[in-house]
Amino acid sequence: MTETPRRALRLACLALASAFLVAPAASHAASVWTALATEKLYPATAARSQPLAAISSARNEFEAFQIGVTGGATNVSATATALTGPGGATIAAPRLYRVGLINITQASSADGRLGWQPDVLIPDVDEIVGEKRNAFPFDVPAGETRAIWAEVFVPDDATPGTYSGSVKVTMSGGAFDVPVTLTVWPFRLPSTASLKTAFILGYVSLPAGHGVAGASTAMAQLRQRYGSFALDHRITLPRHDDGDQSLTHFEQWYGPLVNGTAETRLKGARLTSVQYQGGTSGYSSWASFFKARGWFDRLFDYTCDEPPITCAWSDIPARAARAKAADPAFRTLVTTNISLANTNGVTNNIDLMVPVVNHMDDRPGWTYAGEQLSKYSSFLAQPRKELWLYQSCMSHGCGGTVAIGDSSMSAQYYTGWPSYMIDASAVRNRAMQWYAYRYRATGELYFETTMAYQHDAWTNQWDFTGNGDGTLFYPGTPAKIGGTTHIPLASIRLKMIREGMEDYEYLKALSAAGDGALADQVAAALFPKPYAAEQNAQDLMSARARIAARLAEITAPAVVVAPGTPDPSPVAGDPVAQPPADAGSGTGAPAPGGTTTNTPPVLADGSTPSGPDMAAMVQAGGCSAPGTTGLAALLGLLAALRRRNRRR
Repeated sequence: MTETPRRALRLACLALASAFLVAPAASHAASVWTALATEKLYPATAARSQPLAAISSARNEFEAFQIGVTGGATNVSATATALTGPGGATIAAPRLYRVGLINITQASSADGRLGWQPDVLIPDVDEIVGEKRNAFPFDVPAGETRAIWAEVFVPDDATPGTYSGSVKVTMSGGAFDVPVTLTVWPFRLPSTASLKTAFILGYVSLPAGHGVAGASTAMAQLRQRYGSFALDHRITLPRHDDGDQSLTHFEQWYGPLVNGTAETRLKGARLTSVQYQGGTSGYSSWASFFKARGWFDRLFDYTCDEPPITCAWSDIPARAARAKAADPAFRTLVTTNISLANTNGVTNNIDLMVPVVNHMDDRPGWTYAGEQLSKYSSFLAQPRKELWLYQSCMSHGCGGTVAIGDSSMSAQYYTGWPSYMIDASAVRNRAMQWYAYRYRATGELYFETTMAYQHDAWTNQWDFTGNGDGTLFYPGTPAKIGGTTHIPLASIRLKMIREGMEDYEYLKALSAAGDGALADQVAAALFPKPYAAEQNAQDLMSARARIAARLAEITAPAVVVAPGTPDPSPVAGDPVAQPPADAGSGTGAPAPGGTTTNTPPVLADGSTPSGPDMAAMVQAGGCSAPGTTGLAALLGLLAALRRRNRRR
């Protein structure tokens, strides 16, 4: 292995080891420290001696970290510098947000939490219309912790290598400089998500939260804004119903979201699905309209939700027939599993079958215990058939309240699943897309994203016996966050979904590049069962680093390009990035048990990495590669970084 990727690997490993590093305490009464994005900093979280933020990212990817401020402190604010890298290349300064709290008075599940929880992200300057908002300054009570969210976007043409910058945190009586180190990997992620999604944005909820009603221009603009914001979080809002269901209105306001011309930070990001909204008689006009524009492959009819709850099994054939009469390729979606579909004779009427994740490998003793993927083989062998997944209140309990620590079977069943609840851990918020990869799903459905707007999302998100069930955004009204424009705000949970979507891209790209066996191994080791999603955040980041290191070896291990020169590296997830001859096709979901190429990758200088270097990085996730093993080495690297920053 050449020195360039080895050095980048060491720096990436610093982020994983930072929790174990000890630094001198600050002389101020308040403490300022750093933490992973994939954890939640509560008011009672103790200060740590973690002065350095060290993150890694592909190109065309978002990556975040947190800055903890433990008080007392008043008038806390923050500013960030641009990140400077190889040959003077720069990446824009991290965007900064104040992490807001919401008080949880009923736990979502037996493993939930009570009290004040971090969730909403209030921007300093928003990324949607660029207005200054009221994130700063803020106060921190004595003995409590508050968090600042810092998020970097690495452009798709960024030069691979190591970048550095800082975030300055100021407060009454003091200031702290937080060093930031970013390692940019030599591969990039696609702008349009490979994992299709349909995260519903209902009609009635959004106006109630924003004071905008009816089929007005203001309403269409607001929903378009939500659609673009969602695309930058790598999810699709497929339902665009603002009161005017005409196709000409749809094309004017939402066509840019479908064809990739909307204003997004991810250049060219497109919706991966569109929900049919034409009633019982509009199938033909919608099919013709979408086919004429090349959008038809993303149109679907939500034929029935959770039969027999919302429709009888016998209703499904007739409903599907209406869509198929307009066009045989009109896709139908039903939330059920293959066993129930077969039993009730409706399998042939379904194109997108969406079981709840619990039913892919349920707890021992339950009906769907044991991995169920093999039962979908015949279904998936047919043209245009897909397996999607969803999570429901079965992740936290679908009735009544729960007692924290309740050891009864019913209470314990609803623990440990991937969950988008506020009082679930950040790892569980991020886990769903790993299961989509594991079970070869090509899409994910979520029933609603603004449910709590019908009451007050800022103070109460208790719906369907869960905190945040059906709500991923916050209404960013000027009265609440300053400025003059209504915008959507992200929750930490939405950020974790984006992280999970990006993790999926890493896994898929590694499989397509020829090492699906390693991708499968890492995913299964980290998340062995759907009910075992409660894993350590450091283990997740280590798994991600292991995938990235291997993917960087295969695609472009030692490429460092001077600014302004052509980019020679392949694009992970793009058709132009050709995988080795023995790799999977790279289309749709990765094939199970992808083969590993036996030909070592060729470095930019024409050499190949040595066997021990490659083996160490693949087997130990990169952080046990020669020259990086041991706490002493990590401490030495951190000390060197501090000396370098002081010299600057």
